[in-house]
Amino acid sequence: MLKKILFTTALLGCATSAFSATNRPDGYVTICKVGQTCSVSGSTNVAFGAAGAFVYKILSGSFSCSVATFGSDPIPSKSVKECSIPKNGSGGGTSSSSTGGNNSSSSTSSSSSSSSDGGGGGITGATCTPNGAVTVSSTIRVSSGTYDGGCKVFTATTALGDGSQKEGQKPVFIVEGGATLKNVILGSNAADGIHFYGSANIENIRWTNVGEDAMTVKESGTINIKNISAFQGDDKFFQVNAASTININNCVVDDMGKYLRQNGGTTFAVNVSVSNCQISNMGEGIFRTDSPNSTARITNSRLRNAGDICIGKWKSCTSSGITSY
Repeated sequence: MLKKILFTTALLGCATSAFSATNRPDGYVTICKVGQTCSVSGSTNVAFGAAGAFVYKILSGSFSCSVATFGSDPIPSKSVKECSIPKNGSGGGTSSSSTGGNNSSSSTSSSSSSSSDGGGGGITGATCTPNGAVTVSSTIRVSSGTYDGGCKVFTATTALGDGSQKEGQKPVFIVEGGATLKNVILGSNAADGIHFYGSANIENIRWTNVGEDAMTVKESGTINIKNISAFQGDDKFFQVNAASTININNCVVDDMGKYLRQNGGTTFAVNVSVSNCQISNMGEGIFRTDSPNSTARITNSRLRNAGDICIGKWKSCTSSGITSY
């Protein structure tokens, strides 16, 4: 009888643990619950929700874990919601009890010296909160003008891929011909993200869970990117397969293998400029190339556990105004 009671208790404990885990995204840890005051030590992507439904916002310092803070209620049917941050995220705790997070400094080696002050002011990343959902079973092509996603959550079906690291998955969006894609949240299955054919612009885009890659340059052009956030990618955030100029401003990118990779063994010229970004938890580093003709520069940004800034045979790879946090 005692064994039966103990076994039943263990099962209930496992069920409770599994249920509570759904109150935060995979890879996140709860720092407080609804109605409490949380705190984070630096700009951090905070999830708010329960039962697998979340909204996100970049926050710093103390804030209320509430609908008012996040601007929308991801699941009105649940009265108890949690605020959570990535496991390797900044600080965290309630006003009455601190549960301090990992705040270790990142490695920021570079081919030039980096400043340790003044970097990363005003970094917000994407600001969309979910405003409906779209299921994508065939790639959406944006060939001209502006495609405004209205902050809806776009989630790929298995017709595009499963969001793993398998090669050959299809993109959710193709942007080409100088067109603009903005106000989009890519959901739990982002397949192969966004592909660029020629010049393109993207603005206010968030990847909830990066699939194979978040973005890929397929044909040469100038790519302008601003106000983006991306999380949880096993390999690359940005894959570059053609000569291009890439300008990225105001980004939050966390938990990737590397930030940008030029296609291995190629020598075409890529010119990358990154500014006002927060980059954390890169498995290898930030910029990687085998091309002696490519250049990269990162300025006024915040790094933590980001590995080497410059990896490979760059013509020039520099950094300035970098803060470790």
